[in-house]
Amino acid sequence: MLNALVIGLALLFVAGPMAATLSAGLGADLGRLAGESAVRQATATSAVLSLLSALLSLALSLSLVMARRALALTRRTGRRTLLEHLADTGAGFVLVVPPIVIGAGWFLLLRSVSDVFAIAPVMVVVVNAVMAMPFAIRAIRPAYDAASERHERLCAQLGISGWNRLRLVDWPSLRRPLATGFAFAMALSLGDLGVIALFGSDSVQTLPYLLLARMGSYRTEDAAGLALLLGLVCLALVLTADWLGRREKS
Repeated sequence: MLNALVIGLALLFVAGPMAATLSAGLGADLGRLAGESAVRQATATSAVLSLLSALLSLALSLSLVMARRALALTRRTGRRTLLEHLADTGAGFVLVVPPIVIGAGWFLLLRSVSDVFAIAPVMVVVVNAVMAMPFAIRAIRPAYDAASERHERLCAQLGISGWNRLRLVDWPSLRRPLATGFAFAMALSLGDLGVIALFGSDSVQTLPYLLLARMGSYRTEDAAGLALLLGLVCLALVLTADWLGRREKS
């Protein structure tokens, strides 16, 4: 009964705002919002930046997973080296620092040497990619370690390495985990407001930034419609990631 009570309270805590967003969003003029050039431009900007961020996050995560596995295979003692330990747990350290703090630090570093608003897309992509790495690594690492365990000796005997190994040997096992990590990374980047709140401008606007601007100007009906649109897209990406993960387990 206690477990049921805690789960019920957690459900109300999450479902309450979602239900309010759904109700208010359906009451907004979604057709007018879809026809606004600002909304279309913000949607396209969000899609491009989140796509690039997800791809970069996957590349970094896969590189870190491969490096950790290579260090583990070359280890001569039972104890892990410092470098292997950092490769194993280093990505999780980014969760300690909020994205807006990292963005603020880069803003302060770059404002005296460059136009920070001109490089806003680069900062949004890079910071969001790094923040999504722990989730992408969690999806990729078990599949890569299992594939390496099965194929390591065979690849060494046949001399298969590098791109050929990734394409011919590892790709069939990594295809679905990579898709899962990609979906999670893209959803996280798509809904992030931390970095774009610092670097955003009239020329670079994402859906979360536009939503904040509409709320700031007391256009709550438009903000509700944008929140519904953003929530549906992120929900679709997360459900896709969950579906891919279930298929991989089955």
